[in-house]
Amino acid sequence: MNQFLKATVLTLAMVLAMAMVLAGTSAWAQKATANAPLDCNAPSTQKQMNDCAYEDFLAANAEYAESNQSVSSRLSGKQRDLFRRAQTSWIAYRTATCAFESSAVQGGSAQGMVNWQCAARMTRARVVELTEIGNCAEGDLACVRLKK
Repeated sequence: MNQFLKATVLTLAMVLAMAMVLAGTSAWAQKATANAPLDCNAPSTQKQMNDCAYEDFLAANAEYAESNQSVSSRLSGKQRDLFRRAQTSWIAYRTATCAFESSAVQGGSAQGMVNWQCAARMTRARVVELTEIGNCAEGDLACVRLKK
């Protein structure tokens, strides 16, 4: 019985030592991954996919800000106020729409990615819409005419 107890204690010690080594290796790998530059051409973890989706949204949002400023600066008075209110409403719409879309994976690790992909897609579509403002066809009375 004494031999059995010694063997059990030795086995448990070896399992514990292996668990500690594996835990240390895993922690080291996570730190190394966290410090590695983000490669959005080949993300290999869900966190990287989430981060890449967010970076893509930031790029789309920069395009949006530029287009938004371009239009806003070429409007005056009441039209500028109406445009700003429309943009504020559009942002609320985008936020609500993407919250709805990402609810399909609510609580999962991909929810952030789905949300940011939606926001990037909708933002790029809005940039196209903003680019069209002021491109008025002859005789189009509903088209807003921008200052040059």
